[in-house]
Order: sequence, then C-alpha cells, then structure tokens
Amino acid sequence: MSTPIASPRVRRLPERAVLVELPTSADAVEADPGTLPTVAPVPAWRRWAWAVAFVPTVALLVYQRLAGGRGWSVPDAVVVVATVGLLVTALLALVRYLDDRAAAGLARGRDALLAAPVRATGTLLLPGGGAAGSTGASGTAEGTETSTGATVPDVLRTTLVVTTASGARTARPARVAVPAGVAGPRPGDPVAVWHAADDTDATGVLLVRYHRAWADDLAAALRARSDAPTSPDASAREPGEDPGNPADRGPGAE
Repeated sequence: MSTPIASPRVRRLPERAVLVELPTSADAVEADPGTLPTVAPVPAWRRWAWAVAFVPTVALLVYQRLAGGRGWSVPDAVVVVATVGLLVTALLALVRYLDDRAAAGLARGRDALLAAPVRATGTLLLPGGGAAGSTGASGTAEGTETSTGATVPDVLRTTLVVTTASGARTARPARVAVPAGVAGPRPGDPVAVWHAADDTDATGVLLVRYHRAWADDLAAALRARSDAPTSPDASAREPGEDPGNPADRGPGAE
C-alpha cells in the first residue's frame, strides 16, 4: 500500500516572486535558465504618494510657525489638517520603504537563482477547474479586448505546488499571463520549476515554465511508468529518490 502524500505547506508569499514563462516550444521548457522574465515595476503612485501628502503638510507647518511669530491666530482646522497630513505622510513613506525593501529582496533572489539554479517539480492548481483562457478542446487563449481594440493576455491567479529535492512541498500563489493564441495550463498540469540552491523550501524567487505539449508528454510518461510492474529493487532506493521521473534532471543539473 502506497504511503499517503503529505499536504503542501501553504505560504502567503508575493506573486511577484514567481516568474512564469510560456516557451514557444516544448524543448525550451527544460533548458537551463540564462535570463529571467522582467517584473512590472511598482506603480508610480505607490512610490511618490508620500510626496503628494508631504508638500501641503510642510506648507501648513510653515504657516503655523509664521503665524505664531507674527501674532496671527491659527485656526484649529489648520492644526488638525497638518497633524493628519503628518500621519498620512508617515504611512505612505512606510509603504515606499516596504516596496523598496521587497524590490531589493527580489533582486537578490533573482541573482541567486541565476547563479545556482536547482530543478524541482511543480503543479498548477487552477480555480474553477478550467484551463486558462480555454476555448473548448483547443485550450488556447483568446485574450481580453480593450476599449481601444488591443488584445491583452488573460491573467489567471493560481496556486503553485512545488516539490523540492528535499521532499518539501510548498503551495504559494502565482499569476500566469496567457497571451492570445497560446495554450494555457489546465488544472493539475505539471510545470518545470527552478529555485536557488540555498532556497531549499522554494519560498524565494522561482522560475516556472509551462508548455502544453511538454505537459502532455510528461503526463503520458508518468502514466506509463505507474502502469508498469514494480521493479524488484524499488525498495532499495533512498527515501524520496525517484530516478525514473522524467520531470527530474540528472545529478549534474543541481
């Protein structure tokens, strides 16, 4: 009787740390990563909203100082607004600080992933049980047409379940953008995952690649292997060792 697989540990990690690629060919899925997809920058309003609140707040504080030196009366509303402005400025400055800190962490994670990539296996869990941008049996994305007539990719929020070489299983949110005319992932489809060598639990920056033909070939190979008779020396393998899994690379890959 087979041992039940433990449930993955769910981690509320940023979607920006999961970099998803949809290669044009199945062969490109298993190629060693040389570059990583670019990440959309933080919106400008999040970076500079603190300055919008800071400028009028400083003006009110200067007015209070001048009015006190010249004996002018300062309305209570000015004092209240200036105090609120200071609080809002501090809050927005904290948002800017946290964004900059997260961006620096992502940059370090990207560098570590490119310096020492390690292959892992993964599965995408899709909400609703349908393929991303699927249109019947073809499963290709049609995209979303904007008011200007331009077609933008379908963006799907998914859960990525990663199994590392150490046996750790981690579930974390991911976002998959499926361009028009590209076959999107289906529920339970396998994906190729890379993480940094020092990121043993796959909680840092990840590179995820998916191609429909690659996923079909891998699923067929796994089904054929599960239907084959059990090898007599299967019990002699190391715990967690799976040398016959086509999703895993050879020893030199890590």
